[in-house]
Amino acid sequence: MKLLGVLIALALAPGTDDEVVQRMHVRIAGDDFAGAKCADVAGTGNERGVTRFQFQYEISGGKRGPSGRYTGRVIFSLGEVTITMPKSFAWRHMTDEDRERAEALRRAIYHHEVGHVRIAEAVRDELNARPPIVAPDPFAFRSATDGLGREGFDMFTSEERDYDALTDHGRKQHLAPGALAGPDTNLRCSARE
Repeated sequence: MKLLGVLIALALAPGTDDEVVQRMHVRIAGDDFAGAKCADVAGTGNERGVTRFQFQYEISGGKRGPSGRYTGRVIFSLGEVTITMPKSFAWRHMTDEDRERAEALRRAIYHHEVGHVRIAEAVRDELNARPPIVAPDPFAFRSATDGLGREGFDMFTSEERDYDALTDHGRKQHLAPGALAGPDTNLRCSARE
């Protein structure tokens, strides 16, 4: 797993989950989730949240310098970011304790999904910190920038996949390092349910 490669950047990425959402202008979407009993909410095994990104890049520069060589940068960005997750969980005959556990689950899902945003930010920042590309001609420059664009997308995809593998899509969030660690996205139903 290369996930450890972004940890330094994560340590520097400030903010609570809500601050990350505000900074990145994340759109939150979702519906209420209701079942007849707690097991209907807890037992599906499906991931309850998903984060979608527009991970993109553009070429800045690409001009011929005094040396005759072409220089420029590949700038990565995160376009629209959307977290889709349940707004609430409910089942028949919920107690106050049930509501607290259901809300804790919702917060854990939120934290896991914001973790995806944190990782995407760290990957973007790591890629944008790379030195400019220098090439002997415009064709070599274009080839190098396209290669870096593909490498960046592959890195983004790999880091996101590694994060989900490490945390089992949030079910083992406590295993995540640093700011990513948090409560697991599990709901345990009581014996009476």
